[in-house]
Amino acid sequence: MLYLKHIVIFGMINSSKSNREKVLMVFTVSVALCATIFMVIIEPQLKEHKARSMRMNQLRVKLTKMNGDLLVKDRIGSVYAQIESLITSSGTDQQEISLFTRELSDLYSKRNVKTRTIKVLPIADEEFYKRLSVKIEMSGQIKEILNLITSIEKHPNPIRIEQFDIKSREVIDNVEASFVITKVVTKPEDKDS
Repeated sequence: MLYLKHIVIFGMINSSKSNREKVLMVFTVSVALCATIFMVIIEPQLKEHKARSMRMNQLRVKLTKMNGDLLVKDRIGSVYAQIESLITSSGTDQQEISLFTRELSDLYSKRNVKTRTIKVLPIADEEFYKRLSVKIEMSGQIKEILNLITSIEKHPNPIRIEQFDIKSREVIDNVEASFVITKVVTKPEDKDS
């Protein structure tokens, strides 16, 4: 009986070792299978997902930049539409200069200033427009010169002061001023195109 008991206990021990070995073997195979599945299927999918996410972010950044560029272009277009009639070409360069000097003459003739010289500077030919420039030297009371500057800046046509120089004279409140005033006009469209 004791022998039979030993055999049963030994059988149980062997059986439990066998069961543990089976469980361990099943666990090992499962871990190996999971590792293989991860390396063969999941890891490449994760890498592909990461690459797609990065590409998607790059495309979003590019799209945002393009949207910003379009907004800027639309704003420039609307501003241009507002001032287009003011900068439209009136004809030849001589006609443009004549019109521009007349506009300036209207501005400073209303002031109590003496013009010493008026010099038409060469026309700057830019890609889409022409810049007309006139240099005016004058003298008068500082208040009148400042009023002239204000009237130039408030003028409805887009003219502006590019350079300004002022010197005092011996007479109180009298100054000598030198201006370079510019106006931008569009280039006439070619009839051939």
